[in-house]
Amino acid sequence: MLDTLGVIGFKSVGIGAVAMHDSRDNEDMPTRGWFLNFNNLAYRESLGGEATFDTYRVDFRTVWPQRGRHLMAFRQNNWLTHDAPTVAQATVLLRGYKQGQYLSPYMSSFEAEERFALGAKWTSTIFFGLAGLYGEENSTTAERQFYPSWGAGIQYILKPAQHMLVNLEYAQGVDDNRGIIMKFGYEW
Repeated sequence: MLDTLGVIGFKSVGIGAVAMHDSRDNEDMPTRGWFLNFNNLAYRESLGGEATFDTYRVDFRTVWPQRGRHLMAFRQNNWLTHDAPTVAQATVLLRGYKQGQYLSPYMSSFEAEERFALGAKWTSTIFFGLAGLYGEENSTTAERQFYPSWGAGIQYILKPAQHMLVNLEYAQGVDDNRGIIMKFGYEW
């Protein structure tokens, strides 16, 4: 069945460029600043791969302090592909969805997250997001165009001086997509 859909593995080799700016005060537990990453990868058969296609990604994140050590965070993400085989197309990049489950030539998403300080070592989060898959007609494995996501979590700051925290979140999407996520640092 996967072979019929064109979802099969292949060898890829690419080269690309990255432009990035990061003014956040910390990668794992930022309290202010913004991050921008623009990158392009050109996958080529001439480099030893099995397909020739291009990918472009733009990832923008920002964090604003609010009263009482609370924070508001936003993320806007874009993933565009050109002539990519189905398995290498853009996928939904939101908590609560498995990467690679829904594919399309283009994906754009927006997420907002409120981070509440609950004391010296505890924080909690609530978040929502929306991703859209789009592109050429009949070239998507997705059954819908928009994918909402929402959830909440709790974090414990293990080492405040090193900005190290453990994060446990529950995320819910549509069509039985959901998950429990545990990691060090915030999701983004």
